[in-house]
Amino acid sequence: MRGIKRAGIIIALALVSLGLLTGCGEKNAKRKIGKEARYYVANKYGFRPKSTDVELRDVGELEGVWHKKDAGTATMEYDGRIFKVYVSLIDPGIRYDDYHRQDVEEYLNDFFKSRLDCEDIHVWTTYGVPVCMVPGDVKAAQDVFTKCDNIKIYVSTYGLDRDTAKSLDVSGLGKDTEINIIDWTYEGCLEDEELMRETVVGLESDSYTDGYSRIGSYYRYSKGNLSSLEN
Repeated sequence: MRGIKRAGIIIALALVSLGLLTGCGEKNAKRKIGKEARYYVANKYGFRPKSTDVELRDVGELEGVWHKKDAGTATMEYDGRIFKVYVSLIDPGIRYDDYHRQDVEEYLNDFFKSRLDCEDIHVWTTYGVPVCMVPGDVKAAQDVFTKCDNIKIYVSTYGLDRDTAKSLDVSGLGKDTEINIIDWTYEGCLEDEELMRETVVGLESDSYTDGYSRIGSYYRYSKGNLSSLEN
């Protein structure tokens, strides 16, 4: 019995020590990621932000204490703007940030409001890998449209002029950019992103969803081609 107890104590102490080492490893990794993120931003944009938090990369449910904490996302703050930077500690080429995400959103909102002549509008977009994060060579909001090739823009409107939508010039938003514009029959649909996403997916696959009955018209620009649906 003494041998069993002694073995149990040794195992318990080993687990405690392993937990302490893991905690130290995570703390050290977070410190390094925050430091690398600040260096990346300073080198790219010319200012040094403050790192407010670091979330380590999750490798999934099978993650164990033996997995190295080698990547993560740092939350940064500078001049009132909060943004994120993803850093890999083992590959210096993997550095992404979403510093210009707000600028891109504002630009697209202004773009579609002016060209569609429609005040009731909601725009969001996805690009980059990870989503809405860009590498070091994308240093300005406009670079997104010239250097990112996986841009998808979703536009919700209400009271849209159909002729204006069909003659829209989207050449400045990237040659491979996909643009989906839905003019809804109900103004409250503008803020329901999930409804629009489900509806767009349904329209593209000819599997219409509940949102179909609320569509006034739909326009899809893809690789320079326009397809439309008008109810």
